[in-house]
Amino acid sequence: MVDENAVYISFNRSEDTIRHSFLSHLSADFHRRRLSWEEPASDHDRDATIAKSKVSLVILSEEYAFSKDCLDELLNVSKCRGNDKLVVVPVFYGLTKSVLRKQCLKLKDKYPNDRVADWRHALLEIADLPGHASSHERSDSELIEEIVADVRQKLDQTGKIGIYSRLMKIENLLCKQPWGIRSVGIWGMGGIGKTTLAEAAFEQLSAGDFEASCFIKDFDNAFQEKGVYGLLEENLGEKLLLRSPITREKLCNKRILLVLDDVHNPLSATKFLGWFELLGSGSMIIITSRDKQLIVQCRVNDIYKVQGLNEHEALQLFYRCALGKDVPHHNLPELYRNLVDYANGNPLALSVYGRELEGKNPSEMESAVRKLEQHFPDKIFHVLKRSYDALSERDKEIFLNIIFSFRGENVDNVKQFLSGCGFFPHVGIDVLVNKSLVTVSENRLQIHNLIHKVGLRIIKDQTEEIGNGYRLLDDFNIQSLVEEHEIEENEDPKAPPNLGNEDIKAIILDTCNLSFRGHVAFKDMYTLRYLKILNSNFPRTVNLEDLTEDLEFRFPEDCQSLPPKLRLLHWESYPSKSFPQDFDGQHLVELNMPYSKLLRLWEGTKSLEALKRITLSHSQQLVNVDELQYSRNLEKIVLQGCSRLQSFPDMDQLQHLQILDLSSCIKIKSVPKVPPSIRKLHLQGTGIREISILHHSSESEDLSTEESHLEGLTSQVNVSSSNTDLVDMVSFESLEVLDLSGCSELEEIQGFPQNLKKLYLAKTAIREIPFFLCHHLSELVTLDMEDCKKLLDLPMGMGNMKSLATLKLSGCSKLENIQDLPRNLKELIIPCRHCAKSNSITVA
Repeated sequence: MVDENAVYISFNRSEDTIRHSFLSHLSADFHRRRLSWEEPASDHDRDATIAKSKVSLVILSEEYAFSKDCLDELLNVSKCRGNDKLVVVPVFYGLTKSVLRKQCLKLKDKYPNDRVADWRHALLEIADLPGHASSHERSDSELIEEIVADVRQKLDQTGKIGIYSRLMKIENLLCKQPWGIRSVGIWGMGGIGKTTLAEAAFEQLSAGDFEASCFIKDFDNAFQEKGVYGLLEENLGEKLLLRSPITREKLCNKRILLVLDDVHNPLSATKFLGWFELLGSGSMIIITSRDKQLIVQCRVNDIYKVQGLNEHEALQLFYRCALGKDVPHHNLPELYRNLVDYANGNPLALSVYGRELEGKNPSEMESAVRKLEQHFPDKIFHVLKRSYDALSERDKEIFLNIIFSFRGENVDNVKQFLSGCGFFPHVGIDVLVNKSLVTVSENRLQIHNLIHKVGLRIIKDQTEEIGNGYRLLDDFNIQSLVEEHEIEENEDPKAPPNLGNEDIKAIILDTCNLSFRGHVAFKDMYTLRYLKILNSNFPRTVNLEDLTEDLEFRFPEDCQSLPPKLRLLHWESYPSKSFPQDFDGQHLVELNMPYSKLLRLWEGTKSLEALKRITLSHSQQLVNVDELQYSRNLEKIVLQGCSRLQSFPDMDQLQHLQILDLSSCIKIKSVPKVPPSIRKLHLQGTGIREISILHHSSESEDLSTEESHLEGLTSQVNVSSSNTDLVDMVSFESLEVLDLSGCSELEEIQGFPQNLKKLYLAKTAIREIPFFLCHHLSELVTLDMEDCKKLLDLPMGMGNMKSLATLKLSGCSKLENIQDLPRNLKELIIPCRHCAKSNSITVA
């Protein structure tokens, strides 16, 4: 409940821009939110009003500090604050704290005989309090909305945190809707505060002009227990003086406020809401649910997604629950801050964590925090798991796959993998997003910390269930399973531990956590789809030939085998020189084997139609990858650091290839027939001398002879070792990233594709940037020319590169003039004339 008459506003009454503009709008918004304040008629009334107020807004405008009346009034406000009777909220309107401090220094000159020291102390003390400030980057209406929400929060006697800023957004959504039946859905993950927010909205709105209002908690259970008629009679019959039975006609034209809370079944909700289609204008309907699609099915006008508490609100809630009071943020121990950060703004988790620590002394608290970090509280788990329980079996498996191995991964890559496993991820991932289990941000799958914890516990529980059809193993489970099979096969002590024919679909294994070393076989694992083997202790910077066998996890030569239905294989420091002879791989979607000891891939020709991505980076013994030319659907090839790789095969069959990374492949001299689909081409540190571009045109396809056909299909970009020019690359129409750093012989640029966004030419022999390229590369965002020792000048036309944000020129020792820079440039790194360093300039 909010105290409606407990606000005092201190402002400079002689400033018309404050009184007749900002303050008038603030007053109007206060009135709409059932808050009010009155300007006192006299000094005596003013003192009395301040004394009985609970919150005082101090609007610190340009002339506030130079008004003697304002300063005297501020002393009274400060006095009441010092007696803990008043909460003061500063509002910086049209000035900053630094300007205010400078004004304080001038008070002695303006009022030499007055209480300057007291005024200065009061100004500086209140200016340091948490408050609000105007800005050129947002409107006054946004500032007012923020202030009103803050005041309402401070006046709320229930102690609810973070409600009013969110409540105001819901009220605004309803107010903007046309007159009629207005409706809004409140959507978000479990424990995020949907019900609390709906209750606050109900309390606020029910004071309006409604003939009846009702709040139906736990709607699904209530509907199942009482049905439509039971709910109508219980919640509206007596309020509307309606006799049984209640019909649609009797509800016609009635102005009603209706809240359905925690809805899970769309059929129940739509059936119940069907009775309210003829309500009178001005009626309001609010629905809360974890399922966005359900809210859409209920045909509400707007949907509000509830965000977690911000850092300040989260700390407030946590400390109130733990200690029963507010504590300054700087006093928060790191141990507790980690717990608050992990809750990631979820009010349920923050309150549960806080109450677990309630009444404990410091030493007990530390132990309790450690326990909370290790053992996920059941109350949080069961609340959040309800969203998982509502999924279909297929969507549950998609969710567990994401939890197990794809958190933070590119959503398109995940969809490809899941499609290869027989799922329908385009629909399934949308379901998970709608049910607040995952989010997609910057094209990556993100999962709230608490949801991730729930998923891991579900996986662990499934693993411990004997005979469960979906078993996902961690290092401890692997260790136990190996030991179990060692016992079963002890009649043959030379046989390697075999993980058996368990119905296992996914394994992630960190070998540094295992007590056994040596051979492990994967035969008979026909259901395995996902295998990831890594060693977190693996030294990434050493030569692979220097590694000891203690770091290896391998299977023996006489029983080499890989599961036949693998979709994703990630094996760091793979110990063999090639794949097993019986390797099939027809289902493989992604192959990730960095730091391997492979000399080549596999024997014979394998058409791996499902393979989309392959990473063999830092496989320093690899000399040949010709087999890749038959994997027609490859989209990404990463061979970075494969220093012994002799050549790269023709790519005329790889029509879907988008990313090719050959950086630091020093023996690669040519890249034949690059398809026009290429988006990112990394050639830094290579010995590239020519690039062959694969064209597709109807004319070339009509040529009769093979020779003329090839002539029409390809053209070459020559990068010779003597006088090196990079000939016109305009044909790469899809190319967005080109990295030629370290191609030290490269001297001249003749043409680049118009859609290029990032160009890296560091440590090349480039002397100048052609004028015409400045007009052509309008999409370029990054240009890196560090250590281009021969670069003499930048062209005047660079001002036309409107998208350029980063320009790196450090080490360009012969560069004399830098002028005509793009207006949108954000970062400029230039050589320093007086030292060997470079200057990094952030351009405002």
